[in-house]
Amino acid sequence: MTDSSTVLRIAESKMPDARRALVVGATTSIGHIILQSLAMAGMHVLATGRALPTADTAQLLIEHATLDLLNSDSLDRFACEVVPAFGKLDVVLFLAGILPGKSLADYDDALMQEVMTVNFTAHAALLRRLLPHFGRGAQVLLVSSISAERGSFDPIYAASKAAQIAFVKSLATWLAPDIRVNAIAPGLIENSSMYKAMAPERRAHHLTQSPTRRLTTMQEIAGVIVDLCGPAWSNLNGQVIRINGGAHV
Repeated sequence: MTDSSTVLRIAESKMPDARRALVVGATTSIGHIILQSLAMAGMHVLATGRALPTADTAQLLIEHATLDLLNSDSLDRFACEVVPAFGKLDVVLFLAGILPGKSLADYDDALMQEVMTVNFTAHAALLRRLLPHFGRGAQVLLVSSISAERGSFDPIYAASKAAQIAFVKSLATWLAPDIRVNAIAPGLIENSSMYKAMAPERRAHHLTQSPTRRLTTMQEIAGVIVDLCGPAWSNLNGQVIRINGGAHV
């Protein structure tokens, strides 16, 4: 069982007045550049994954904690021990997700439950535990998918991402004005793990579906997330930011 109270402390006193961001699922393929971008923007970042990273991030204000989204005890320890030690949260970003890429006929019940848990239910379960730890004016940002609104070959993945969007729209009413909740829904991200796992013809299909005739880069996604954490977007609430080149509007 993963111990979510295991934390690597890094330069905690370097920027005591920095805004604090929690990134859940920072070990995803786009996680590293997002962590760097948030830290370079002056934020104090707490990054989670099932294991601590081996890379040295001491040059940035980034801390790491283990967190197993499939384990209720891990969620409890993280919310009760790790987060209070980190400080009041200004931004919580949910990146964690899995895409089996299966048709409905190829799913079994266990995998179906795992996808729904990792992609949605565990996010809701963790967020419920985090509610006492937000600062006023905080933002929750979920990374959904174009599949949430357009559908997908993998219907369980699409349903889990659609659940995120319904969750955002519900909480935007009930948590404001103290907490705002939004989502971004990218299309296929160039050089992401999903992109690399695709057959060349599927990559070409996604490219031709975009009126801009290109895919969004990881750097662009990171830039959008950093911008959404800034003051110019401080009244954004309950919205889905679609980043797909016009493939679905």
